[in-house]
Amino acid sequence: MQKISNHGAGLGYRQELSEELVSRGQGIDVVEILADQWFSPGALDRLLEVSQRFDTVTHGVAMSLAGAGGINQKYLESVRDVVEVCNSEYYSEHLSVTHVPGIDSQHLCPPVVSAESRRACVRNARQASSALGVPLAIENITYSISTTPDHLEAATFFADVVVDSDSLILLDVANLYINSRNHRFDPEEYLSRLPLERVVHIHLAGGVTTSTGKMIDSHSESIAEGIWDLARKTAKLCNPRTVIVERDQNFPDTDVLLEEVATARSVYFD
Repeated sequence: MQKISNHGAGLGYRQELSEELVSRGQGIDVVEILADQWFSPGALDRLLEVSQRFDTVTHGVAMSLAGAGGINQKYLESVRDVVEVCNSEYYSEHLSVTHVPGIDSQHLCPPVVSAESRRACVRNARQASSALGVPLAIENITYSISTTPDHLEAATFFADVVVDSDSLILLDVANLYINSRNHRFDPEEYLSRLPLERVVHIHLAGGVTTSTGKMIDSHSESIAEGIWDLARKTAKLCNPRTVIVERDQNFPDTDVLLEEVATARSVYFD
């Protein structure tokens, strides 16, 4: 595997936070760029300014890495432009289906757990890495409906895709915690099935709980103590190079976010 630099702890870059990030950036080691937000005309010029101000890593949501068909080449070209502007060492994307021919789900749907699906995922991951010119880090997603009743079989499927495609891992601790609560499985057993030496990137985020007790990864709240507890356990099992706190809505005072970044830094890097 390619050696990845240590980027430290930081935040997902959002326009709503841009002014505060500039003025309070001393508490942030790195920002994560969501590539899909930078495809419009003129966006790359603005992104260059961001990448010159901050250490950046790149991430995406719409590749449909687990789709049955190959990945759209024009989409990959747009992503590669972002990767090159940010001088990324790797690119991260979810192991999910976001669209099929003629339909865009606007949602991260879980892959079918089967041998045929695994081959398609591996093919797509290799295609993406080759087109982007950097290693791919694959992220575990949350899901309401699973394509297998055995959630640990899904962990084995994820691990097989990562290894067979020679990819890296973005371990979303919040996603794992939420799935383990919603579907009642042991997150540590899930972790035991993963090649954790491939983890280069961690996501942490806060969500909401519905009136029925279902947890949702809304990226709208402070990180729950249960997620921090699981983060501390993962910190003993892997050696990430980047840890990102995600917040997409209901933005709190910047001090609150910086405090979460500082906690994440102490968990994984102290």
